[in-house]
Amino acid sequence: MINIIGIGPGDIGLLTKEGERLINASDVLIGGTRNLEIFSDFKGEKIEIKGSLRDIIDYINENKHKNISLIASGDPSIYGIGKYMVSELGKENINIVSGISSIQYLFSKIKMDMNDIYISSCHGKEPDFDYILSHKKVSLVTDKKIGPKEIAKEIIKRNLKKVMVIGENLSYENERITIGTPEDILKINNFDMNVVVIYDEG
Repeated sequence: MINIIGIGPGDIGLLTKEGERLINASDVLIGGTRNLEIFSDFKGEKIEIKGSLRDIIDYINENKHKNISLIASGDPSIYGIGKYMVSELGKENINIVSGISSIQYLFSKIKMDMNDIYISSCHGKEPDFDYILSHKKVSLVTDKKIGPKEIAKEIIKRNLKKVMVIGENLSYENERITIGTPEDILKINNFDMNVVVIYDEG
């Protein structure tokens, strides 16, 4: 059984007790550089995800006798690694432990409920903005190609009255949350790693 553990937005204090227990009991910990750095006291073997996930799948298949945990930012089931691992390894071979997603974290910071929210992602695809922006409350996981400014332009192009919330480096010391109109967002030079929330003005 392979554990896929969501470790939350980044602050170790947001890791669940179950996630912590499974990590401590593991022989091998697999994850991205930034995530592995959080667990500097881990005594077992650490494997960094550098390129293709195919290498990780091959390693797991060759080491099924070991207690392996793969750690991922946020919640692995919200536009995370969970779907891919299930498709490659099979549901019966995986234990997914939910983490606090960056989306949940951002909504709690702005004191807004998540009822009836539409969740989507810009990662590696061209979003259907007509469909996305037809919803009253949306959250988007962004990437370097389509970020806050590109989303703001799409809102302006459709002459919609929306408020945007940009959450950067959530739960880290350099966290920044910006709330404004699409026009306000276009005036800001750069954004770090972020999640975007969009909701109807008023």
